Amino acid sequence: MSNEETPMKPKMSLRRLLKTLWLGAISLAGVFFITQAIWTLSGSNQWEFHSEKNGVKVYTLKMPGSSMRQVKAITRVHTTVARLVEMVRDPAVCADIGCSEARTLERVNDNLQYDYFQAKVPFFQKREFVIEEQFHQNPDTKAVFMSVAAVPDKIPPNPCCFRITQLSNSFQFTPVGNGDVEIEYVVNQNEGGFIPDLLLNWKRPQIMYRLHQMQDLANREKYQNARFEFINETNRPETP
Repeated sequence: MSNEETPMKPKMSLRRLLKTLWLGAISLAGVFFITQAIWTLSGSNQWEFHSEKNGVKVYTLKMPGSSMRQVKAITRVHTTVARLVEMVRDPAVCADIGCSEARTLERVNDNLQYDYFQAKVPFFQKREFVIEEQFHQNPDTKAVFMSVAAVPDKIPPNPCCFRITQLSNSFQFTPVGNGDVEIEYVVNQNEGGFIPDLLLNWKRPQIMYRLHQMQDLANREKYQNARFEFINETNRPETP
């Protein structure tokens, strides 16, 4: 082999290595997009049992065409519907469930309220929520339904945070007798801002177990005398 040919070998090896790495990256990207497409198109559109912990049952629902799973948690507490309504609309309770900077923006009446709060997301920008809460009672079952929707344009954006724009959550408080109320909490939201769907789909069911705190929160003295004109209470237990 001549002296002129010797220096060409490292160049050719480096070129082949870069080509191999490039082809590998393209292949991985292709696998990712194919897997993502298959996942997005999949789903039974039915609630499926996921797990149970501390008296909280968690279910998930995957709709075809959506990359995010909806999550539902169900538990029971010994309290009244009015106490639960008063508690979930109280900004002060935000600190107990892992959020901050909570405040009521506007309380139109007992059936309609606008709130604001922030939530930390590890390794990502803090999320900012501006929400509308509506309350209605079913006259037959006496269940109170609380719908929660994002209203991102109600106030100017805050540079501190990424504002949530896709959110349609709900609570339902159903009296079931003997002073007990069944709580059903549904989360259907997208935190956005480049957080991987895989991470959100994995983490969200774990967060739903916080629902076991509802009993202690509803037992607080400041909620014990809660009353609302639109709520017909037929299942009131004695004050603990």
